[in-house]
Amino acid sequence: MENYQKILVAVDGSDQADRAFQKSLELAQKYGAALAIASVVDLRSFSPNISYDGSLEERAWRAAEARVEDYGKRAKEAGIEEVATFVDRGNPKIILASKIPEHFGADLIVVGATGMNRVEKFVLGSISSYVLAHAKVDTLVAR
Repeated sequence: MENYQKILVAVDGSDQADRAFQKSLELAQKYGAALAIASVVDLRSFSPNISYDGSLEERAWRAAEARVEDYGKRAKEAGIEEVATFVDRGNPKIILASKIPEHFGADLIVVGATGMNRVEKFVLGSISSYVLAHAKVDTLVAR
């Protein structure tokens, strides 16, 4: 195993993401690594067929900001010296596999295992599967 220096963890409020955060925290402590915590507001979840004033997206954005802020505080309390947070809008698969890791300079991405069944994975695809297949750095799926 490499000596990782910049670890990126994806969080979305799920139990799987919380396990990913815990694993990333352990690894950051072990290696003395910087930790980036990222959450992506999936714009595809807001149907264009529904007329809305943008408040749903804004609430999702605020929830994502609060989520990464909370995880950031937890990381600092656990002794992680360098903590960065990222909130973005768009397709989480692409953003978590390339955009944020490139910006942060991550050498490890940690994602939670999805709770989807085989049919849901086939139809929707899972973020963790996409990141595993497309990330340019090591990726760990926490179960």
